[in-house]
Amino acid sequence: MSNLKETFHKILWNLTIKFVFCFVEFYFIYYINFLISNVVRICFFVMDSSTNSGPVSDPGSDPILPSNSHFPNPQTQTNINVDENVENDDKNCEISGISEVSKQLESSSLSYNKPPQTLVNTAPERVQKAQKTIDIKDKSIGWGATQVIIDIDDTVKSSGGIKLFNVPLGGVDTQYGRGELYPGCFQFILELSMHKMGKNRKPLLLSVLTTRIPQVPITVDSALNRRLMHVAEKRGVLNWGIDCDNKILYSTLKEWFFNESRGEKKFVNFRKLLRFVANENSDARFIWIGDTGDRDLEAGEMMIKYFSHKIKAVLMHHVSSKGSDTMPNDYYLKSVPVLFFKTYVGAAKKAVEHGLISHNALSRVLVRAVLELNDNTTTDHSKWKDLIKDILEVEEIANLKKYEQGLIVRTRSIIETRIRELSQNIT
Repeated sequence: MSNLKETFHKILWNLTIKFVFCFVEFYFIYYINFLISNVVRICFFVMDSSTNSGPVSDPGSDPILPSNSHFPNPQTQTNINVDENVENDDKNCEISGISEVSKQLESSSLSYNKPPQTLVNTAPERVQKAQKTIDIKDKSIGWGATQVIIDIDDTVKSSGGIKLFNVPLGGVDTQYGRGELYPGCFQFILELSMHKMGKNRKPLLLSVLTTRIPQVPITVDSALNRRLMHVAEKRGVLNWGIDCDNKILYSTLKEWFFNESRGEKKFVNFRKLLRFVANENSDARFIWIGDTGDRDLEAGEMMIKYFSHKIKAVLMHHVSSKGSDTMPNDYYLKSVPVLFFKTYVGAAKKAVEHGLISHNALSRVLVRAVLELNDNTTTDHSKWKDLIKDILEVEEIANLKKYEQGLIVRTRSIIETRIRELSQNIT
């Protein structure tokens, strides 16, 4: 009997010790998580607040943050700052390339030296048709059938490639400074959401799959969301932006520290999103926009693998920090296009080719991208080189006749000015 009692006491004692250890371990992990989360939150706040100033060119809109050129494109930097033995040859090649761009612009429909081919060239300005206003809050209007999902860092807003304790704070892009918005991105996202929406429909609010943690939330009144709302208002859509209550799916500290698990976590969150969107429109199909630096492609391929009938396209913003700047080739996976792009004008071109937006939408993205990058007051010429390259590939299929004459002239003038600056910088 005494042995049984002694055994019982030992078991009870062991259980007590295990309980105490589990209790201590739980609170230790909890407080470590709390401490790290707040450190991360403070870092994001300090670094983001340092980039929240800049000139506002559009009344009521938030500025696209100016570049300080601290993070030039590595590929472009290599082409310009070369060894003395090959410097002249490289400069001649660069000048030749710019001359070719200039010749192409001479015959471009954006030409400043000849009247733009608008429907009425004699009129000083072409009066645009009044747009019908759509209010997202109007419950009598049904939802559209395209759900656009976006990543944030290095997809719509540059991370700047900044690291904390050798951990990237959101991404790897060093061409744009931290906090800068990519020119034309919001216009492009809106056009995707509204394409072939149909009458008496409103575009589905945006969804976000992000590596960010809930301790660094995206709020309704954030600069990012206000900018989206402003772009939508110009298209006659009120109160459109990110659904901050239901469609932002965050990650955890595990994904923040360990890059390998980010793609899988975003896919898990996508499955949660599927169920919610089905209640809004059971016929909705998805377009996933991410970047090549944060396992977003892996997440996109998993979406296609398991839900190909629900995915319209996967678009990846090509970003890099150091090393090769070669953009991957587009491909199909289970008949779903996986498309790569450097600028949002390039993304719009591929979207037109795959029936995701219209030619008129492409025109709006093109003009908006030029105006936004011009307002950026950037001195990093690699940004203009990338944008102008894509503009020359799309301007023939862009339906520019739908735009005011003055706006086309201004766009053409900006491009010509940037071409001259590129030439002077090299010579």
